[in-house]
Order: sequence, then C-alpha cells, then structure tokens
Amino acid sequence: MLAGSFLDPLYRIVGWLLALLYYPTHSLGVSIILLTLIVMCVQFPLIAKQTRSMILMQRVQPEIKKIQQKYKDDRAKQNEELMKYYQENKINPLAGCLPLLLILPIGIAVLDTFRRPGIQYHIPRQGTFSKLYVDICKTTTISPKDCGTAIKEHAPATLHFLGLHLNLSAANAVPSGFPTYIPYFVLLALVIFTGWYQVRQTQARQQKSGTGTPPNAQMQAVTKIMPLFFGVISYGFNTATTIYFVVSNMWRIGQQHLVLGKMWEEEHAGPKGAGSGTAAAIAGSEEATPGEGGSANGKAGPSANAARRKKKKRKR
Repeated sequence: MLAGSFLDPLYRIVGWLLALLYYPTHSLGVSIILLTLIVMCVQFPLIAKQTRSMILMQRVQPEIKKIQQKYKDDRAKQNEELMKYYQENKINPLAGCLPLLLILPIGIAVLDTFRRPGIQYHIPRQGTFSKLYVDICKTTTISPKDCGTAIKEHAPATLHFLGLHLNLSAANAVPSGFPTYIPYFVLLALVIFTGWYQVRQTQARQQKSGTGTPPNAQMQAVTKIMPLFFGVISYGFNTATTIYFVVSNMWRIGQQHLVLGKMWEEEHAGPKGAGSGTAAAIAGSEEATPGEGGSANGKAGPSANAARRKKKKRKR
C-alpha cells in the first residue's frame, strides 16, 4: 500500500488529521492517541451493527442447529427452511460481515500512514498545519524521501515519546541494549495483554448468554493465539503503529464493557423460536406462583384447593 494506491485519499485524510491534532498538542505521540480515538468513534456505528448481528446469531444458533439436524439429508430443503427462518425473524446472516468491508480500509490506511513509506509522505507540507512536517523534516523545501533519509541519520525530538522512538520498532531498539529496549517491550506486553483481555471478555459474555451451544474448540484456540500473534508482528512494527494497537484494544475493552452488555439485554427476548425453553420456563414459573392459583411443583396451591372445597359444599 505505497503512495499511488487506491487508498491515497484515505492516507491524505489521516495525515491531515494527524497534522491538525499536532498543531495544539505539539506531541506526535499524543496526536496518534487522539487520532486512534477519533477513528474508533467513526467506526463505532459499524462495529455496533456488527456486534448486534453477532449477538442475534448466537441466540438463534440452537434453533438453526435443529433445522440443520432435521434436514441434514436434504441440503436444498435445509437451505430453504433456514432462509424462511431468517426472513420470519428479520435476520441477515451477512450483517456481521458487511461492516468489515468499510472498517478494514480505514484500519489499513491508518496503519500504513504510520508505517509506509513514512509519516512525512502523508502530512501537509504547506499551510497552517505544515508545522508537523517542519518539526519532522526541519523545512518544507526538503522532499519526503530526503526527509526519510535524514530521519534515519538523526531523529528529531518530535519523533520521541515517553522514551520511545516513534519511527523505530522493538526489533530496531534491541541492538541498543538494556535498558533502551525496555519501553518497547513494555508496549509489546500491553498489546498482548489488552488483546488477551478483550478475547476473555468476549468469551465470558458468550458463556453468560446461556444459548446452550457448546463453544467451538478450534475457534477458542484461534482467539487465544491471536493476542500472541499481534504481539509477535508488533515486534517488527514501529512504535507509532504499536501505540495504535494498544489504544484501539483498550477502546474495544471499554466499548464491550459498556455497550455489549446493553445490546445483550436489548436482544434478551430473542427471535421466534430462539430461547423458547427459557420463555416457557418463565411463563410456567409465573403461572405456578404459590398463592396465585398454583405452586412451584405444578400442584394446586392452597387458594385453589379452598375454592374447590367451597364449590363442593355449594353442590351439597
């Protein structure tokens, strides 16, 4: 995804936002954090739609499996019944995937703005918000390519943040020795921890849903490996990119805690056929409430027995 790709307009938008945020903060690290939060806010409606679809699909899994089992020998009939079930309950099986088609290009544009071929290629070189370019490259007259060469020889103060060089990765910092590389490995640990906690949070919510569907062992293995995978690839990514991973993971943790639970409650009733056993149990418990014509064990309660005795006396 180098300059000249179809994502160039997105690169320019991200670069302009980064320069805009840098103007009042005078800190590229803080600007990257703020930019990540803005990107997460923009993606939020799409992620919320995807989350709601995921919750709905999880709730109807028992009913879907019943249909699949019932028509396991007739694939055409199985598909027909599944489509009928989706239509009756207004479910779009692809609703969880479609938002990704919009979210993915945004994420790629942000990451590649930080990584390739360099931040200086995507930020404004003229006008009010050229300050970031000037602070990185010293002057607007130098080309982004020559600026990149100069940065490798001597990084400006703008590219330093909390003891980290924003243009370097943990792999680049290791040759410098201890304790120079320690902050980079702390950042990698945060990538792994926040990724792991996010997965754990999602799995805990799925278990709490009580759909009765056993967890998929392969999927569980994949979700456990993913945080480690992101930690490994972050080892070769520059610090700006790694900060984006950490902040976006923390945002998603908070988002799941505050929003996912609310959506789960909104979908509590579930579609037709989904959770019917739970609904029946609730209805049964309400009808069999002691003192209101019934008892918990399904036998007639005291009030009902008394009413029958009075009726018999009248007949006599």
